[in-house]
Amino acid sequence: MLKLLCKNESDEEQSTISSNWSNLESIIMNISQPCEDMMVACRFAANEYDCSKYFIPIITDEGLCCVFNMLHPKFMFISHIPRSMRNIPERDYEPIDWYAERGYPPDLPNKYYPRRIAGTGESLGLSITLDVEADKYYCSSTNSVGFKLSLHSPNESPNVHETGVLIAPGKETKVRVRPDKTETTQKLRSVDTKYRRCLFHDERQLLYFAHYTQRNCEMECIAKMLLQHCGCISFYMPKIYKNSTICNIRSLHCVEMVRLRKDPTIGSCLDACWPSCYDLTFLVDVFAIPLWSDEFFIENKRVQRYNKTYARKNIAVVNMYFKEYSFRSSIQTEFIGTTDFLSAVGGLMGLFLGFSFISIVELVYYAIIHPIRTLLQFEYTKKPALSEKLIRCDKTTVCRQWSSVQRYKRLRKYLRLRAIYGRANKSTKQRAGYKRLSNNAVKCITNTLKKEQDIRT
Repeated sequence: MLKLLCKNESDEEQSTISSNWSNLESIIMNISQPCEDMMVACRFAANEYDCSKYFIPIITDEGLCCVFNMLHPKFMFISHIPRSMRNIPERDYEPIDWYAERGYPPDLPNKYYPRRIAGTGESLGLSITLDVEADKYYCSSTNSVGFKLSLHSPNESPNVHETGVLIAPGKETKVRVRPDKTETTQKLRSVDTKYRRCLFHDERQLLYFAHYTQRNCEMECIAKMLLQHCGCISFYMPKIYKNSTICNIRSLHCVEMVRLRKDPTIGSCLDACWPSCYDLTFLVDVFAIPLWSDEFFIENKRVQRYNKTYARKNIAVVNMYFKEYSFRSSIQTEFIGTTDFLSAVGGLMGLFLGFSFISIVELVYYAIIHPIRTLLQFEYTKKPALSEKLIRCDKTTVCRQWSSVQRYKRLRKYLRLRAIYGRANKSTKQRAGYKRLSNNAVKCITNTLKKEQDIRT
């Protein structure tokens, strides 16, 4: 098992195949340097603290590590809690649920963690005095002796082996932290994920971790690929299934093939692990200088109790702090919104076409109202034309029969009126009768034309 942890090659005869590899997590905790021995002194926000109460052990790809200001396991994991985090000592601070999209809840207790920074600069940052105990080393994951430091979001698992910063013993190291935060406007929720290329907190549920981050998704992805191709998972991988077995030393070659993606036939699900729409990462600037070499006053009282030779070989002092109290975040939003689009179109049309609101009214008038009005006028003028056509029609049978009837009626009416008024002696009466006769004849003809028109229509 130690050969597996140290990544030493071994043949099958020397490997303990019959060992219970599911207990590898407990073995790592028992053989690794505990946090209370690793950390000699801790200072945060200008106050001294007991390191064992505020740093909790966690199993990573570098073995046993000590983590500060991480989420409580009840908020970090869904079901299975790692054995290294089951017995967390009681603290004076109450744990709360935190993630980058929501931040801190509105109703905060007086003392809580993950804790906010007290201020900027080394005096209000986190200072740790470490003892590497180099004489107790069995192996190292690197070519050196010392520590690895990884800064990560409180709700994600650290990637110590790949992204950790080396801390050398015998030196005082200053780690200047620069936050890098990404935010996304809520308007992008309506945009398809394949276009915005990020996920909101509630858009994907993981199997092991309670919070979605790109790092947590990648760890679960690699665990799934190991189960698919090797039938087991590494000891530090998330237990996405309760019956998952731990890879032994026989599976070391298969594990490395999957982890490093050396086999092109192995499909990868890492492409689906998109960044969070609200993401918080930390960039660091590291500066180191050797510890004292001559007899002079040492500010760190914990280092004073060690002799010069032991301190140069084993003691490391790390000071982590923020350079500035505020920082700038990147906001992802739509490139051209509705308002921007209308403004751009209106500006171009006003520039090249002299466009205005009056132009809109004219466009509506000539596109809709004017054609309708022209059509109505055409229909209205079409009816008199039909009546004239009926009056002048003399070639069809219907028109001749209708004209004959009308002529007969008009003639009979004329003869009757003539008989009535023909007996009048006075010229005035005669003129008046003829005038009335002509008026009545005109009215009769007009009424007849209207009736003919109604019948035809």
